Amino acid sequence: MVIVKAIFSNFLAFLMSFLLTVLPAAQFRAPVIKTLNDDCLLNMEILSDTHIEEKELIRQSLLKCGLNNIARAKSPVDALVVTGDITNYADEPSLARFYEIIGEYSPVPVIPVAGNHDIGHAGDRDVTTISREEAMANFIRYRNGYMGRSDEVNYFSTEINGFKLIILGDEVIDGGHWDGISMSEEQLEFLDRELADGTKDGKPVFVFCHWPMKAINGEDTMYPESGIDPDEFDVKGIMEKYENVFYISGHMHAGIRAKSAADMFGLSCAEQVNGVTYINLPTYGIVNMFGIPDPGMGAQLEVYENEVVFRPRSFITNKWITSAEYHFELV
Repeated sequence: MVIVKAIFSNFLAFLMSFLLTVLPAAQFRAPVIKTLNDDCLLNMEILSDTHIEEKELIRQSLLKCGLNNIARAKSPVDALVVTGDITNYADEPSLARFYEIIGEYSPVPVIPVAGNHDIGHAGDRDVTTISREEAMANFIRYRNGYMGRSDEVNYFSTEINGFKLIILGDEVIDGGHWDGISMSEEQLEFLDRELADGTKDGKPVFVFCHWPMKAINGEDTMYPESGIDPDEFDVKGIMEKYENVFYISGHMHAGIRAKSAADMFGLSCAEQVNGVTYINLPTYGIVNMFGIPDPGMGAQLEVYENEVVFRPRSFITNKWITSAEYHFELV
């Protein structure tokens, strides 16, 4: 009876969640990991929110399974990007465990992005007593060690196959915030410079950040006040100065949603706003909301001469969700 009352007290939300779970299930492609075409210039696996805990084995097993499946891909995979919430409570043993897993199981280079759980949740639930500043320093140190870098800040850029990837992150300014991002002027200026450099030859540039953009990808409906507000940090305005920019985020724990969900509810996995393409990923390690609820969901991002293709799939069953596949032409 309590459950029934709860459902009917918020019936519209219940109906929306139900429809968004059912809609994408209608179209699948055979579970073989390969690119759509052989002339792929860059092939990245992208996922978010693994939420690894040292003593929680299920999420560790999900990650291992996904990495093993990537190893069996029929087409070359160039990199795996994890867009934040690597750990659940920002504790160093869990962070170390994540790097142990990818070091042992990942067949491709991994690019880890820091999320609010990796920094802002330091000290949460008495798992660790470290400060947010210490959590950020730990994250940078482990990432540097794995990637062979020497960054002193929580943002950087790298290139794969000649394409620029820009990684943005929280800087814990004035103590930071458990769920939000704080960014310095230096980071915003860095973003502007890197976009100018990466797009100068007409190539697409990929910006990875844990936080979605405010009021895009359904943020204002599914997880209000969770995104980056352009009035506070003008990431959106900076990106709109350039062509062929792709912004990839996580954080909302929103499942894969069919294209019809964007028409019905304004909730999209991928959309273009003022020339910038915004992609929001489901959570990998925890049950999703407002879409396919399964954990282990992510996507493959394929770059071709004239287009970028977003292809969501399950990293556990390898099924492709074709009803949420997007093709974006390059200009």
